[in-house]
Order: sequence, then C-alpha cells, then structure tokens
Amino acid sequence: MSHKFYLEKIYSKILEVYPFLNKNERFYFEKNARGVIERSLRDTKKDIKALLDILKNPHAYLWVWKKPSLSHIRKKRKFSYNIKDRILSFVIPSWSGEVGILEKKLIDVCVKNAKRYNGIIIDVRNNKGGNSRIAHRFASIFFQDPYVYGKFIKRGDGGKLYSSLGKLNPNEEIFVSSPMVILISRKCCSSNELFLAPFRLSNRAVLVGQPTRGGSGNPIVEEVTIKDKKIMVLVPTWRFFLKGQKRPIEETKINPHILYTGANIKQFARKILKERMSKE
Repeated sequence: MSHKFYLEKIYSKILEVYPFLNKNERFYFEKNARGVIERSLRDTKKDIKALLDILKNPHAYLWVWKKPSLSHIRKKRKFSYNIKDRILSFVIPSWSGEVGILEKKLIDVCVKNAKRYNGIIIDVRNNKGGNSRIAHRFASIFFQDPYVYGKFIKRGDGGKLYSSLGKLNPNEEIFVSSPMVILISRKCCSSNELFLAPFRLSNRAVLVGQPTRGGSGNPIVEEVTIKDKKIMVLVPTWRFFLKGQKRPIEETKINPHILYTGANIKQFARKILKERMSKE
C-alpha cells in the first residue's frame, strides 16, 4: 500500500468515528490534517502520528505491535497492600485484567481485614487505566447511593452526537465507610480517571497529589503494516465530561483536593488520613 493511502485511511477513520463537539473542532482538524498530508514527510509512522496529534487526545496514538510476555502481563496487573497503624494501604498500578477477578481480590482485602483498619489509602499514581468495570466495581463498596459523576459524548448513526450518563451504582451487599485518601499524579488517565471522578466530586475521599493527565476515549484500533511491522493506530470514539464541566476531561483534568508535589507524599497522606480518622 502507498504512503498516501495509509494517511487517507486514518484521516477518513478519524472523521468517521471521532466525536467532534462542533463544526469548528471538525474544521480545525480537517484543515490541519490536509496540511499534514500535503506536506508529508514521506515517513508514514511520523505522518500518522502528526494526524493523531491534532486531536490533542491521549487516546489518539500509535504503537508498534509486540506480543506481550506473560510475565509482563502479570507484573502490570499485580496490586499490593499492607496494614500499619490501623491504615490499609493499596498500590494499584492498573485496572487491567479479567472482570470479576481483580476487583474481587481488592474487595476481599477490605472485607476480610475490616477489624484491622480504620482508614484507607489508595495509591493509583502510576495507573494509566484499563477496564472501567473493574475500577467501578471496586469503587462501589465505598458508596451507599448511586452517584452521577459525568457524561459521555459519542457518535451514533449518521454521525449524530448523543450523550449517556456516567453513573456509579453502589454494591448492594458491602459498604465500607472508612475515611479515605487517594494519591494521584499526571500519569493517571482513562479508566483510572473514571474511578477517581465519583470520589473527587462527592468528596468521599481526599485526593492528594497532582492533576491527572486527562483522557478517556474507548478507542477503536486500525492496523497498518509498514515494512512488515504492524502499527496499531488508536482513534477515540467518545469524550468524557466531569459533572458540572462544559469542556471534556482532556482540558479540565481531575484536580486533587490537596496539591502536593513533594517526595514524601505517602507520609503526608498518612498525616491527612489520621486527622480524618480522629474525627470519625
């Protein structure tokens, strides 16, 4: 296939599935994309990346496909926890995994150790996302009532935009009322931000750290073969808006309740949590 064929293919796919919010957004993309195609560097990978960069969406990107090793998958999905001074601390590096397994393990830790802790710290600073169903099934044990945390804008038949609510439903059998602190960073993205949203907006937990990256997109994957290498091109198919915001999360991010950029964030979080625990 020719260089131009691949560029036109990705250009057309973006116009087909990306939920531009208005005519100005679409016009901006079309104008700049045609410029990329006309001024092509004849480097297919770089030119496709330039097309995706116009969207300014972290879910619009490409990567060279490599079969992941089993050890890499296990390492990515592994979480850890410890209990010290009546505080249960989690480190959750990813929401990736099989639905029904990861969240059950996390919930079991909370339930089986209920008498050993009075507060919870959840560290998701290096969590770039995964499966939002896993994230929200875990989050559901910390809420007693349904909570609307935002909306999704998608494209339907004929390119028409429609919206659906982002809603967290509580676990009907388990409720953990312990005060919470969640550690966040600029690496937090995608389904991890959907996990954070109800905690941030409801003030169910105190978020400590730095603003998140900003991005949720449920991307489709287009495969391109360049010099016998599979290039996976991801194009977002939805935009997420936090409740009360007029612009998508790519622009608003999720901001912490307490901005903290120091090195001893865990120590600082324990101090904040102990203050909350003393008031319970």
